[in-house]
Amino acid sequence: MGPLEPAMDLFQSIILAAIQGTSAWIPISSKTQVILAADALFRIPFQTAVAFALALHVGDLLAALYKYQDEYADAFLQLFQPRNLARFQTEERMQDARFLVLSVLASAAVGLPVYLLLRKIFTNVSGEPLLFFVGIFLIGMAALTWHSRRKTVVEKPLDLTTTLITGAAQGLAVLPGISRSGITQCTLLLQGVPQERAMRLSFLMSAPMIAASVVAFQLVEGFGGLDPALVLAGIAVSAIASLLTMDAITKIARKVPSWQFMAAIGALALVPFVLKITMSPTG
Repeated sequence: MGPLEPAMDLFQSIILAAIQGTSAWIPISSKTQVILAADALFRIPFQTAVAFALALHVGDLLAALYKYQDEYADAFLQLFQPRNLARFQTEERMQDARFLVLSVLASAAVGLPVYLLLRKIFTNVSGEPLLFFVGIFLIGMAALTWHSRRKTVVEKPLDLTTTLITGAAQGLAVLPGISRSGITQCTLLLQGVPQERAMRLSFLMSAPMIAASVVAFQLVEGFGGLDPALVLAGIAVSAIASLLTMDAITKIARKVPSWQFMAAIGALALVPFVLKITMSPTG
C-alpha cells in the first residue's frame, strides 16, 4: 500500500492516545474506540486511524513493561533459568511466572491458526458475539455469587488448566471486535480467580500480545506514513493513561464486592456487540 496521508495535529493525537491508553485495559476494543473517535471527532482517514491506533499500542506495551518489570524478569528466569527463580521467589510469584510463559504459548498456539483462517477463509468473521456470550455468563455468575451472599471469590490456584484456557482465550483476541483485556479478564473471573489477581494477570499477559501485533502490522502494512513526532507524543500519552487506568482498575477490584465487579466487567463485554447491532445500517 502507498504511504498514508497524515491528517492529524498534536491535539488530535493526544486525545486519541488518551482514549487508547484508557480503553486498552477494559473489556472493549481499544483499537475500535480510537478508529471511531478519529472519524467522529476529527474525520481522520480510516487507514491513518488504523495505523495510528496500532502505533499507540507501543505506549500500552511500555506501561506494562514498566509496571510489571519484576514479573517479566521472573518469567524470563522461569523460561531459561528455573532453578535460580526457585531460590528467591515466593510460590505466588513462581505461579505467576509459569502462568505468563505457558499462557503466552497457548495464545500463540490458538491465535496464529485463527488469524490464518481469518485471513484466508472467514473474511467476514466478527468476534463481538463471542465476547457478548462470555459477558452474559459472567453476569450470570455475578448473580449466583450475589444470591449466595459470598463476599469474595474462592481463591483458586493457577493450575495448568486455568493457565491454558486463559491463554487460549487471549489467542481469540485476533478476531475483530474481541477485546484482549475483556476476554482474559472474563475467562479468569469465570474460573474463580479472585478479581484483583485476575486483573493483574490480564494486564501481565498484555505485553507479548501487544508486541506481536505491533511487529505483525509493521511487517504487513508499515507505519511509514505517520508523522514520527505525533506518534512519539501519542505513545507517551498512551503510556501515562495506561498506567493511571491500570492503577485505578486494580484499586476498584480490591475494594468492591466480587459480584459487583464481575457484573460490571460482564456488562462492559456486551457493549461492542450492542453497538454493532444498533449502529448497523438497515434496509
